[in-house]
Amino acid sequence: MKFGEFPVYDALGVELTHPVKCREKTLKKGHILTSADIGLLQYAGVKTVVGVQFSAQDVMPQTAADILLKVMAGDFLRYTLPDETGYSEIFADTDGVFVYETERLHRFNAHSESVSLMTVQSYRPVYKGQFVANLRLFEPAVAAQTLNEAITKISGTGSLLKIAPYAFCKIGFIRTVADPAHVTPLDEKELAARFGVYGFEVVYHDLCEHNSQRLEKAVRDAIDAHAEIVLIESPHPPLHRDDVVPTAIKESAGDIDRLGWPVDTGLSLVIGHKNDVKLLGYCADDADKPALDTLMRFLATKSLPDASAFPSLAENSLSLQRQAKRITAEQAENSVAVGSVSDSEKIAIVILAAGASRRMIGSNKLLEPLHGLAMIEHAVRSALSSKADYVVVVTGHDAKFIEKRLEPYDVKIVRNPDYVSGVLGSIRLGLSVLPPDIAGAVVLPADMPAFTEEYIDRMIDAFDAKAKRPPVVMPSYNGVRHNPVLWPRDLFKYVKIIPEDSHWTPALIEHSDYIREIELKDDLPLTDINTHGDLEKYKSRADLVSSAEQDLFALENGR
Repeated sequence: MKFGEFPVYDALGVELTHPVKCREKTLKKGHILTSADIGLLQYAGVKTVVGVQFSAQDVMPQTAADILLKVMAGDFLRYTLPDETGYSEIFADTDGVFVYETERLHRFNAHSESVSLMTVQSYRPVYKGQFVANLRLFEPAVAAQTLNEAITKISGTGSLLKIAPYAFCKIGFIRTVADPAHVTPLDEKELAARFGVYGFEVVYHDLCEHNSQRLEKAVRDAIDAHAEIVLIESPHPPLHRDDVVPTAIKESAGDIDRLGWPVDTGLSLVIGHKNDVKLLGYCADDADKPALDTLMRFLATKSLPDASAFPSLAENSLSLQRQAKRITAEQAENSVAVGSVSDSEKIAIVILAAGASRRMIGSNKLLEPLHGLAMIEHAVRSALSSKADYVVVVTGHDAKFIEKRLEPYDVKIVRNPDYVSGVLGSIRLGLSVLPPDIAGAVVLPADMPAFTEEYIDRMIDAFDAKAKRPPVVMPSYNGVRHNPVLWPRDLFKYVKIIPEDSHWTPALIEHSDYIREIELKDDLPLTDINTHGDLEKYKSRADLVSSAEQDLFALENGR
């Protein structure tokens, strides 16, 4: 596809992307210029037009959208082909729960700026005919290669989007009370009406005393009656995994999946399972709350996500009623105002983890185990535990393995594709992605596992962002300066002009008058590990220090 401004004399077959007015006639957007049009434009004095010429490798929007939607749209969805704006709209074709995997959606949207899929929140209850998503093609055509790449992002594990419909489950309902003898028995017709709206068939019901032993028997009896879901409604919400209802679930040989339901408004309840049977315990006072209704719809459509995904359900879960809420005068008086947090006193840490680890023959030193964690994790955990406000990790060699190790940590990862050129490129990259309110950055090699948050915090404490000339802070031992270095933002620019093979030496010499040192009593924190020998020596020294500290602690406490 060739897009741009075309001379009129060379515009035959061009499709206009903007309307063109020539005398009394207007050629509309999407019009394909003919030889007659060319003559008319030249006669009107129009010299250029903006449009597009297509090639055999271009796929028209209607065709491209249809191809993509056939792959991404799954069960019980209905879609339209794109209109003149490039939008295709997707609707629910039955009542149920809208389901997609967030990671797959992100992967699809990241592959090309010319194609985008926008959706409502995953795992949201929807109704037939409700709008749930749209596909937007931003360009007049989609390159065949781009289209093929888009398909690979959303194929292989079934359709990306789908509706989980109501499944007509069999349920057991158990109500616990303090004294069953003084409570009206359960009404079967009332239960059928209450749970029939979810497609539930009540195959077992019981009214029992609120204690774990009696409740355990009721749970087992409900399962024996072939209930697929067991609901336990109690006078008190379960507040702990050892509370009455969770204990009964465990004693019935069931497993606890989650305590609490993080969908607005958050509920105190327990969700568990025994084999394929779902077990749910909640407070009777919460029976009519919208959050519990949402959970019931998950159960009714058999679309309840794995418990590990529950925290993500809290995102965008506030009800419209709560979104419209405003702070009261009393709340304003008793609240805590954070104020501005953007003053330029924040410190970042740039962890250098891109090197090829050539001297650690046969392995990547940053992935070597050290006291139960990979070496890279020690650096990251120290950075996150320090007073620093922002942590960046620059990866390169073995990037996917290192980044996999760092998935559980809240750090920004940037990958240096040219890591073989040297460490300075990684430093430049790490500093370039820092937010504008960062006043200084600790450049920390990832192979210094003993440089813990204690030493990072000492460097940060020694830094003065408000000084006329904020200092460069470095640790030293026996009068010798070492990595890491805390650089003020004013010196970030020197990274761009220092030759690769000279590193920071010119900057240090030029600004030596305001280097601030923190003197260390031991050189173990300054140890960098490059070889297997270094690693073994470090382990023995670290273990020795640990043993000495334990002995000292025992002496101080009279043990």
